[in-house]
Amino acid sequence: MTIAKRPALGLLIAAAFAHQIFGGGTFVFARYVLLQADPFVVAFLRYCIAAVVLYLIARRMSNRPGALTITSADKRKIITLGLVIIIFNQTLYLYGQKFTTAGHGSLLFATTPIFVYLMAMKRLGETWSRMKGIGILLAVVGSGVIVFETGLEYDFAMLKGDLVILIAVVAWAYYTVWGKPLVEKYGAFRVTAYSLASGAIVYFPFGLYRFIIADLSQVDTMGWFSILYIAILTSVVAYSIWYWLLKYMEASRLSVLTNFQPVVAGILGIYILNEPLTIPFVIGGLIILAGVTITQRA
Repeated sequence: MTIAKRPALGLLIAAAFAHQIFGGGTFVFARYVLLQADPFVVAFLRYCIAAVVLYLIARRMSNRPGALTITSADKRKIITLGLVIIIFNQTLYLYGQKFTTAGHGSLLFATTPIFVYLMAMKRLGETWSRMKGIGILLAVVGSGVIVFETGLEYDFAMLKGDLVILIAVVAWAYYTVWGKPLVEKYGAFRVTAYSLASGAIVYFPFGLYRFIIADLSQVDTMGWFSILYIAILTSVVAYSIWYWLLKYMEASRLSVLTNFQPVVAGILGIYILNEPLTIPFVIGGLIILAGVTITQRA
């Protein structure tokens, strides 16, 4: 669907840059607090904070004159998006990130354009090309280099974390592609708010139980800041920016912007988490970025 009036190019670039900074920081701050707390409890606190903030603002926006009423059919679609983004994306990501490095998480998310492109061919009518196929193959190979960096025998926990994050990446691609028509119809903020709120409601009973039995005494000041970061700057600000950009850009073109996040995550990971910069990580990252770039330029 073509949007009649696009914002200024400078504004789109600025918004995209801000999204990458917030997104890149997510991997590092999430990893930091996950070293101190149960990922399911971190997820619960994240969803409660983000859902309340988003819902309150979205309700005010829905009551504005001229705001389009969401149909029953589209409400069901938004609820489905909520289940995908909360259960299969955010929860699985937080669980997987506990077992692997911030750098691994960010680079694996750099494969997002590949999954978005494959889904967009079916959902949005994008066409296949040989160069895009080569790009996809390179990205898969690069992901394999990263996932199996330490081998199956020596670090099964990191392997498990990487594979779980890959599932979260596929869920994010689904959220992007299937959410685009709804964003164009109702606006980025309302779709983001209602999808996250609906998913948070489903997660709430399980999350509340984990929260009640949890020991949070090990969470320091930086850990609490990290929870606020992923709740506000990631789930509220970054997700809203992402869907707002999606309103004016093709899904596959927008998703390539995630390529900058590994750079941000890598730099922050070195200084905040003291994570090493390994040769397989660099090689796998370069292969992924090359594959994604080829895919997007084809």
